Amino acid sequence: MGFVDYLKKGWEAVQLKRDAIEFLATDEKAFGPAIGILAIGGLAMAVGTFNPVGIILFPIVFVIGAFIAMGLMHLAATLIFGAGGDFKSLINVIGCASIIRWIAVVPFLGPTLTVLSGLWLLVVGVLTVEKTYKLDRGKSVVVVAVPVVLALILGALFSAIIGFSILMMGNR
Repeated sequence: MGFVDYLKKGWEAVQLKRDAIEFLATDEKAFGPAIGILAIGGLAMAVGTFNPVGIILFPIVFVIGAFIAMGLMHLAATLIFGAGGDFKSLINVIGCASIIRWIAVVPFLGPTLTVLSGLWLLVVGVLTVEKTYKLDRGKSVVVVAVPVVLALILGALFSAIIGFSILMMGNR
């Protein structure tokens, strides 16, 4: 299969077609295209936000962020629920389904569309976890929620620290 074929399979996964999710999860050659699709998503974000520095930085951030999020999902599935599953399968499916993030290239609307596409990727993630880790829907939702909840907690802590620092600087 060529790169375009993986784009098509990724789009089918976005459409929640279970056979495409299963195909990508079991295809040993999908890893490279999945990483490429993730990186192009970062490039699309940089172009859509007119960010010249982002052309280099965003593809790297998208790939690293995906690895961290999916690593947390894998740990949640295996450590919390004792599921047997393959991290690479998760990367293959979510990475190829990240073609939906290419919508970020739309000027001005890109960031908003990226948030919406990210929410839809959570749905794809739930089905992927169900399929690759053989968990029921409720457990799969918990697994996919773990990185989201951790990101929200870290964001709140970071905001609180920044806010407290600004407040303290104003009292000098």
